[in-house]
Amino acid sequence: MTADLGATLAGVRLPFCAMNASGARSGTAAELRGLASSEAGAVVLKTTTVHPFVHPQYRSLHNPGYDRLLPLVGELEATGRVVVASIAGATQEELVTLARAFAEGGAALVELNLADAWVTATLAPFESRDDFRRLIGAVAAASSRPLALKLPERPGLPYAFLGAALAEAGVRVVVAKNDFAGFEKLLVETGRVLDIVAVGGIRSGYDVGRALAKGAAAVQVGSALVEEGPGIFARLAREMRAARGERPA
Repeated sequence: MTADLGATLAGVRLPFCAMNASGARSGTAAELRGLASSEAGAVVLKTTTVHPFVHPQYRSLHNPGYDRLLPLVGELEATGRVVVASIAGATQEELVTLARAFAEGGAALVELNLADAWVTATLAPFESRDDFRRLIGAVAAASSRPLALKLPERPGLPYAFLGAALAEAGVRVVVAKNDFAGFEKLLVETGRVLDIVAVGGIRSGYDVGRALAKGAAAVQVGSALVEEGPGIFARLAREMRAARGERPA
């Protein structure tokens, strides 16, 4: 019997529990189509802003603006792929605009990237508990699809508070660093009610299985994907099945 390697995030079913991390081979149409033809469980877009973004200090966020990526969401969604949009902004209004546009454009999930250094410097989402509540509530309300929150390594607010605020806004998915201070501690302090996507350090099927065993629902692959290419997802699946005692077809 073939093992089920899929995952469910806020009711959204992924055929495989591993996907790309935002920004890893996901910034151009060719890269996104390459991911769509792979065994990745979802296609995560590079984090995008309302307007084209170029900044010498925040190069990781360079992007052409959401209106250039939005048509690709519909294209990929029409092929049956699960598409995750990743958004960033300097204001709540920008994030509301992006969440609404990508949800209406066909994204199955909208990842609110509060881990980006530029977002921390401009929006400062974790400086006030009240501001955080308002921000998450407004963005979640604007999106007709489930919202996922990508956390920085050190949010600056207690995990118990974050869990309560997310529950209040109806947000169930969190993308967090793949270590104890990241998703494992978050799970413990929020009562294990969140669907956690662990990001970082995933290079083998063993790494995926280890993250799942610790409570993650799915994982995102970054550096290893950049080095190996989209074929990594087929390899991860093979290694996971081999670890479970399945013979190659």
